[in-house]
Amino acid sequence: MTFLFLLILPILLLIYSHWERNQLRVERYRISTDKVNKAYRFLFLTDLHDKSFGKDNALLLKKIEELKPRWIFIGGDFPISYSGEKTAERDEVENSCRLLYALAEKYPLYYAFGNHEEKLFSKEDFQGKQQAFRKALEKVELLENRSLRLEQDLELSGLSLDLSYYRPLLWKKKKPLGEKDKKNWEKAIEATGENRPKNIFRIALMHSPFYQAEMEALPVDLVLSGHFHGGAIGFPGFALMTPQYKFFVRNPRGLRKVGGQWHFTGRGLGTHSINVRLANFPELACFDILPMGEA
Repeated sequence: MTFLFLLILPILLLIYSHWERNQLRVERYRISTDKVNKAYRFLFLTDLHDKSFGKDNALLLKKIEELKPRWIFIGGDFPISYSGEKTAERDEVENSCRLLYALAEKYPLYYAFGNHEEKLFSKEDFQGKQQAFRKALEKVELLENRSLRLEQDLELSGLSLDLSYYRPLLWKKKKPLGEKDKKNWEKAIEATGENRPKNIFRIALMHSPFYQAEMEALPVDLVLSGHFHGGAIGFPGFALMTPQYKFFVRNPRGLRKVGGQWHFTGRGLGTHSINVRLANFPELACFDILPMGEA
């Protein structure tokens, strides 16, 4: 009986995981601050990995419409680009392109690359997948180490990392953030300094949570990341596994305060390669930035 149970259990877990990967959850986050004068709502979408919730992402689009966001921020990894391949032949972009076109009809979109976009655009393209994705990106405001003012008291930056920062880690330490990248980040965040009010709420899109600690030295209030897919299994406080084959990483999902800065790691919408989610539902993250004291 025990042997039979051990034989059946992995099959049941895989079936459940397949079901869970298609159960989209809206998660709401509120941040009160004395740096804004009115309420702002945005959605954060990350790690779609060319998934579709219903035909042409109808379910995802319906939930987005119900939330009525002012803006949509995209944290990277919308396509799937396979590692170790010289061409984009097997890469997957169709669902992500359709979603970008549909969203752009109704909402302002702001996009920062993840490792899958970097991989996609580093390859030879014989089937037009790069071209198709690049055309879809014409509908968004692409933020690669640059910032812009959304409102007088709200600013958004997109910070980039090249593919060398996404190498497999196993038991290795992450690559230290290089001086050139540090300066690029600092320059991007300070770029809107002219006529900037003293009180301004700054948001940064930065795909890899491995580098959230490096953000603490920068004048940013909220860092939005993805990449970890929630750690595959929703163990409290740590990840069973993250991309780059790093195990038992702390804080693989959710919003937390670090000193005076908020760090958010989204569970993401899709998966790739190791398609497992257990107690770790796909997430549509809805943020309300509120004036201090406003419920």
